[in-house]
Amino acid sequence: MQIILQPVMTDLNFSTLHSLIKDISNEFKNTKVTVDSSSLTQSDVEAVIQSAFDRGRNQWNSPKLLRSISEKLNPDTNTKRLIIFDGDAYSYGLNFVFGEAIGNGGIAIIYPPRIKQEFFGLTSNEQLFYERLVKESVHELGHAFGLAHCKSTRCVMHFSNSLLDTDFKNRSLCDSCNCKLIS
Repeated sequence: MQIILQPVMTDLNFSTLHSLIKDISNEFKNTKVTVDSSSLTQSDVEAVIQSAFDRGRNQWNSPKLLRSISEKLNPDTNTKRLIIFDGDAYSYGLNFVFGEAIGNGGIAIIYPPRIKQEFFGLTSNEQLFYERLVKESVHELGHAFGLAHCKSTRCVMHFSNSLLDTDFKNRSLCDSCNCKLIS
């Protein structure tokens, strides 16, 4: 099993991506984690982005973006891809999402803008941003591996309705979710 981090239109630096590989590897044991920025061509990216942007909301439609990316990458059962897309997105019934995944599918996506302090007019905090990035990455990958939301408010698989929820939970799966992942 492997996890591929796929940066798309993001300014995450190599050091941050390398740290993210390490932290995701710690959570998903026996899984190789790598970075691939070449699977989507520039024309693929442009086509996917244009098709999923909602001008009325000034946000990307996350389910539409996920479907389009999934069609372009055609994931297999042994590979999970985490798309890191620097855009603000929403999903049906939600004003915004930090990320989304095709449950038990090969594709997950996270949207870093709303986990940055600067999005809300606050002073940048790189350490807090990175912690949130890890939590959202592990959370969405958990969905890609078939995990549902967890009732434990400290589990990384607990639904985050706000950054307070994200900041409160741990960056790891609880024992119950970890057992489900292994079985």
